[in-house]
Amino acid sequence: MVKNRIAGSSIGLLVAVIFSSGCAHELTVKNLRTYQNHQMNPLCKPLTIGVVQSTNDDDLQQLVNGVGTALQRNSATVVLPYRAGQGAPADVVANIAIRPEYKGSGWNFLINWPGFLVWAPAWNGYVYKANYDVQVVLTKGSDNSNIASWSMPINLNIRQAEIDRTWTEIGWLEWGITPFIGGFVFTQYDPDVTSPLLDKIEAPIGEYIAKEIIVRINNSGQFASLPAAMAQQICLTTAPDGQ
Repeated sequence: MVKNRIAGSSIGLLVAVIFSSGCAHELTVKNLRTYQNHQMNPLCKPLTIGVVQSTNDDDLQQLVNGVGTALQRNSATVVLPYRAGQGAPADVVANIAIRPEYKGSGWNFLINWPGFLVWAPAWNGYVYKANYDVQVVLTKGSDNSNIASWSMPINLNIRQAEIDRTWTEIGWLEWGITPFIGGFVFTQYDPDVTSPLLDKIEAPIGEYIAKEIIVRINNSGQFASLPAAMAQQICLTTAPDGQ
């Protein structure tokens, strides 16, 4: 009886350890710094920018909102969502289309099995990829003439683990069958990652896209600039990405 109680207590302690220290890995984007702006020049002249989202994905509206917020911090009056013909035309219309692609990874099988033996889901997280194909078209609001158009591929390398997957670490108690089977399932993307991912990247990715919009507007020469002395300090821009 005493031995059974000790064994039961040991199993209970093991389960407690699993669920207290091995259940989650906070979402991280390993390569987010690649897309973070260390310097963002403002518009050479304050402009009204109307932002149009060309996709119907409500989740992606969060990224478009991040673009609008970043533009507003850098000399733009932002109309979002912008609808042509309703009120005065914007100086610039930014049409933003974002096509997402989310992927799991074959590494997740090994992370789950035999990785459960060393709590790999907790300290490493499962591996996911989020790829966003961003298409931007800038036009003048007054006559719809083209200012610039370009694409921006954004490829994010993600780590994350939640209890809805790490519970399979109970394989410690039954020779690893559960994490072995779970490993096959977890090679697929976990849709639960999307919402916290967008929360994390809204500001930095929004700024990354907004920076390119400002660069193209400043470089277009279609809007009056500041006096030369001020322009040299404020409006000088680098060549747009991908050029």
